[in-house]
Amino acid sequence: MVTITALSLFGARAIVRAMWRSSMLAVIAFASGCHVVYPLEPWDGEVPNVVSSPSPASPQYGAYPQSLSITLAADIPGTMIYYTTDGSTPRVGSETTLSAPTPIRGITLSTTTKVRYFGLDDGARSMERTEEFAVDPMVGKGAGYLVTNTTLDGESPVVIAEPGATLSGRATVQAWVQQACRTCKAQVVYGIDGEDQGCIYDGNPSEFPGATTMGKTFDVHVPMAAGVYEVMLAHIEELSCADAMQVGALKNRENLERIGVIVVP
Repeated sequence: MVTITALSLFGARAIVRAMWRSSMLAVIAFASGCHVVYPLEPWDGEVPNVVSSPSPASPQYGAYPQSLSITLAADIPGTMIYYTTDGSTPRVGSETTLSAPTPIRGITLSTTTKVRYFGLDDGARSMERTEEFAVDPMVGKGAGYLVTNTTLDGESPVVIAEPGATLSGRATVQAWVQQACRTCKAQVVYGIDGEDQGCIYDGNPSEFPGATTMGKTFDVHVPMAAGVYEVMLAHIEELSCADAMQVGALKNRENLERIGVIVVP
């Protein structure tokens, strides 16, 4: 498959913005029944929108069972992201505020942490986000998954892509089953807008810590309609990936997690 990256990271900002002004206003697309951490802003190519990957653990699991690494990324290349992990308000020039250009990878969270962040690009500032990433070792007694270090174009989990393009995804994938069913099979299904596109994990991972695959590759098919789309995951225990997709994991499961965002101008 061909990876579409020209618009996502290497296109000139002025060209991207000009393309947007000549197109219709993007609409937000949400997965049906999806756990939405916060509403995504319609993309106008002027004000950056910053998101985390992965998002905080789904309400069904409540927390992650171990430390994790998150990425903060913006939908406008060159955006400077400002963030804190001590609960304080992020401010430009503050000694407690960290900053770097998008994407910022490798933000390690070892305990329950409140992450606050915003993006700044050519004077345009994004909404400030506050997310709490809960870490609780007791969660490992049940079934679960953790997908980190996601990229959709070789560099970022947030990309601008052509309608109908195929993006080449890569991530570190960990999955495990409940202690009461150590021989159960498990799947981690991925997709967009409530539609399953495949399995980022399919196998017998055993109980926590289960099975971990680094550099797992997968293809994400971009919708044809203009909009802002979340790349979502769902965990389910079926006999195969085909069975997991047959039951519509993204539409019917409550343990959803966001690992990326795709903007289609």
